[in-house]
Amino acid sequence: MTAAERFEFDPANETHARTLARLQGEQVAWLGTIGRDGFPHAVPIWFLWRDGRALIMSEPATAKVRNIRANDRVLLHLEAGADGEQLSVLRGIATLSPEPSTAWLPRIADEYTAKYEAWLQRLNLTTETMAERYSVVIEVTPHTLIAW
Repeated sequence: MTAAERFEFDPANETHARTLARLQGEQVAWLGTIGRDGFPHAVPIWFLWRDGRALIMSEPATAKVRNIRANDRVLLHLEAGADGEQLSVLRGIATLSPEPSTAWLPRIADEYTAKYEAWLQRLNLTTETMAERYSVVIEVTPHTLIAW
């Protein structure tokens, strides 16, 4: 994906600003990939929104990782909001980082821990043990926003 194809949010646009705020604050989104049978595959994921893309840690042997290796086109879908009227779907391209999640920790650990600390504690995990187990970083770069 070239820089020209990458979606750029306009903070002056109310819908864009609301979507950006939700990408920063929401803890769960749905990642949609194309399965090897040609049908959509959607799973809830934890993510960080950084530098215009979503960062997702994944276990390496998951369907979403296999699907991205075969077809890099994805959707990142947020819930509809408390009133059910805040649709935000990003269409984009996913890449699998050549660096393992543990190599990303110096850049993302503080932010990840702040966002997911309560959930990590309930699962008896730390950000470090999460990165060891969920060793693949999926980077989703959007090219289209569907929102209202």
